[in-house]
Amino acid sequence: MRVVDLTHPISDGLPVYFPWHPKTTLTQTANYKDNLCLVQCLSIGTHSGTHIDAPSHVLEGGTTLDHYDPGLWYREAMVLDFTPREPSQEITEDDLKARFSEQGMAVIIKTGWDKVFGREEYYKTYPALTNKAAEFLVEAQVPVVAADTPFKLDVHYTLLRQGIPLITNINNTDQLRAGKVKLIAAPLLIQGGDGAPARVLALVDY
Repeated sequence: MRVVDLTHPISDGLPVYFPWHPKTTLTQTANYKDNLCLVQCLSIGTHSGTHIDAPSHVLEGGTTLDHYDPGLWYREAMVLDFTPREPSQEITEDDLKARFSEQGMAVIIKTGWDKVFGREEYYKTYPALTNKAAEFLVEAQVPVVAADTPFKLDVHYTLLRQGIPLITNINNTDQLRAGKVKLIAAPLLIQGGDGAPARVLALVDY
């Protein structure tokens, strides 16, 4: 068994989807010389880097992240390999049907786009999941969806209306093969959280 870290490291200036998203900063507030320890202050938005979206992110009165059973964050998942994926080449319902047929299993969408994270084109020309594809995942009773890309707004509504959290901007998908893995996606336990940064891991047997 091997553990693959699917998380982008948190650092100063972590790229964000919209300019009005808060900037990420790491500021040292204590040092070894004066305080005998090192302490840093982290300021980060709830939807920066590798993170999980709750329904309340886009739905007023929707479920917040802290109301999910923690068992949801450890699931058997199917890796769907769409590499290589061209910029702006959407992932359609037919694309999903060709690779996924198991009801009730979490899904990891691998496009290779995580290698572009931090560059301007990452948020502008990512290969997006279509709304019809999202509807297919709802019908397949998928409990959570992870991707190495962002998700379009209409896909947010389709999946989050059904209570299906979105694990966004995962990393290192080149270390995943198509097929089954164990997925661990642990969001920060923020009271009333509309989303949260997360440490996301995959347990693989290769």
